[in-house]
Amino acid sequence: MHCATSRRTRRAIAVALALIVSLTTAHSQTARNADLARIRADIARLRTRLDDLRTQTRSAEHDLEEADVELSIRTNELQLAVNMQSQLEEQRHETESQIAALAPRIAREKDFLRKRLAALYRLGGLSYVRMMLSIDDRRDPVQAMSMLSFLVSRDARAVTRFQAEREQLRARTIELADREQKVAAARRIVEQRQRSVAAARADKERTLLSLRNQGNESEQKLADLEEKAKRLEHLLDALSRQNGTATAATDIRSVQGALAWPVQGKIIEHFGKQRNAKFSTVTFSNGLKIAAAPGAEVRSVFAGTVLFSQWFKGYGNLVILDHGNRVFSLYGNLKSPAVAIGDRVNAGQALAGVGESEDAHSGYLYFEIRQDNKPEDPQKWLR
Repeated sequence: MHCATSRRTRRAIAVALALIVSLTTAHSQTARNADLARIRADIARLRTRLDDLRTQTRSAEHDLEEADVELSIRTNELQLAVNMQSQLEEQRHETESQIAALAPRIAREKDFLRKRLAALYRLGGLSYVRMMLSIDDRRDPVQAMSMLSFLVSRDARAVTRFQAEREQLRARTIELADREQKVAAARRIVEQRQRSVAAARADKERTLLSLRNQGNESEQKLADLEEKAKRLEHLLDALSRQNGTATAATDIRSVQGALAWPVQGKIIEHFGKQRNAKFSTVTFSNGLKIAAAPGAEVRSVFAGTVLFSQWFKGYGNLVILDHGNRVFSLYGNLKSPAVAIGDRVNAGQALAGVGESEDAHSGYLYFEIRQDNKPEDPQKWLR
């Protein structure tokens, strides 16, 4: 009877243990699913943002094409104004040359006329008599008088004609100069428009380039998140398949809120939702980013066993400690980890140095605390 009772007791314990294991596994799976759901939500937001960027990029490309057409029009208008201004300038120079050429001709005609008039003046009142006496018998006096009158009239008409032609050319010069001024004013307007269009086009080109860069970065960010989700899923599955969890003399949960910081520094990324202004997205951070000098010692927040110590994409060199009771601490972006998988570490023991940031001028530690594979706010655990 005692044996039967013992068997029943063992069966009851086995059933209870199986139930506990199944409940723990279910809880862990729920935590993993929640964590992955957050990453998938980030992926969905990034995909939406990427679609928006592609739409904006197409619009910006259309705007840039329109700006190119307008700039081409303004360039042609400017070239037309330059050509017209050049032609008017040539015409003005040619007219001025014609005016200059008329001056000696007018001077000669005036000289001829002045000499003839002076000669007639010297003859005085007897000019006609003297002219008649000077005419030989073979020449018709009337014809001689007519010839003299003709010469005087011709000279006078020539002077008048040349003067009229000169005045016309001067008027033409004034007209051309006026047209030149108007064309020059129009050219300045076209040049200003061309500069404005060129500046607007440059802005549109910069906008398009920025959108393309944002699109490329968003695509890369999306690809990284998707890959990170897969890697995290695989890692969590691997951790969940570990044979139980380590035990500790002191339950880490009993000192929650009193753990020493892994490194001293300023928090540059908090646990929880993070808004990325560059990508206009909201992501969820599972831990803290703590700024610290590259090489600064990173120490264990509590005693535990090294569960993971190697490079992990997205986290750099990563150390995961198992503190028992399914509580884990994660230390990312490390430089030269000093511990190996399976090592037992004490609270405050140096694990590695702080790794460099992307600009190589500063450093930071990425730190997480997980319970049952669910990330928790590390600041609620640290003192």
